[in-house]
Amino acid sequence: MEHAEIITNAYNFTKNAFFSIAQFPRWLVLFFYIIGPVIVGFILATIVLQLIVLPILVSLLVGPDFGFTQEVLSGLLQFLALLIGISCIFFVPLMQGYCYRLFRSDDTMPDTGNLWGLFFNGWRINITVLIYAIPLMLISIIYMLVFMYLFPDTGMYSTADVLDMEGMMYVGTVFSYAAIQFVTTLVVLLFAFIGVTHLCRTGSIREAVSLRTITGIISRIGWYDYILSLVVMSILYLMVTFVVVSLSQLFSNNLVIMTVLYVLYIFALVPITVFFIKYLSEVYDTAFLPDERDDEEFDFF
Repeated sequence: MEHAEIITNAYNFTKNAFFSIAQFPRWLVLFFYIIGPVIVGFILATIVLQLIVLPILVSLLVGPDFGFTQEVLSGLLQFLALLIGISCIFFVPLMQGYCYRLFRSDDTMPDTGNLWGLFFNGWRINITVLIYAIPLMLISIIYMLVFMYLFPDTGMYSTADVLDMEGMMYVGTVFSYAAIQFVTTLVVLLFAFIGVTHLCRTGSIREAVSLRTITGIISRIGWYDYILSLVVMSILYLMVTFVVVSLSQLFSNNLVIMTVLYVLYIFALVPITVFFIKYLSEVYDTAFLPDERDDEEFDFF
């Protein structure tokens, strides 16, 4: 596998797709597919929670018996509205639907229209991701039950004295959970990237979550080449994220600048995502290239 050639092809595809005045409207549309559901979900959740739920909670909880104030309840509900807004990226998967189209495209950017098509194809990706996330969810549930049984008075996210036996058990359990979850996440991602790509190419969720099928595709790609491609993508993504996080730390006291930084970060994620999809698509395609045969006779030996 020629990694340099694949990276160059993905870069040229992304450059031609976005970095010109004529292509800028597409960039804005895809940016809206990410940020639009968040804004709409946040506004709707704010209206419902502040105008309907807040008066009910105030009548029930504000008083000497519970100690809540209207300001505290309003702040908690606003935080909940923010979480609901962010979760709308998953529940209204327009960008995922466009990624589905992009995986299936050849050398041109697909159309951004037909929102219902984007929505349903996005949910195909969401379902596949949820299936791959089952091991992670099971590990979290198992450890939650372990914590409830071993440390009923401490809780999973509490502090403990590490010098006594119970504290050592607590710290050991926390570290074992983190280590197992980290390793499991790496293994899941190893199969999920190709699984999602295979879903978009075949349209079959069953094939996309078949470990035998996905293992066969990765084997044809080559485990070393495939893992190296994931490392390359991770490095590029982490470099961009590191720059944004570093700048946000420098301007942590200025809410306006931090907001602008994160909006620009999301704006930059659009071409970055397209680059990753095109890169991963070309890596996937190497599994289906015909085997090269070397029929040359070595007359010199």
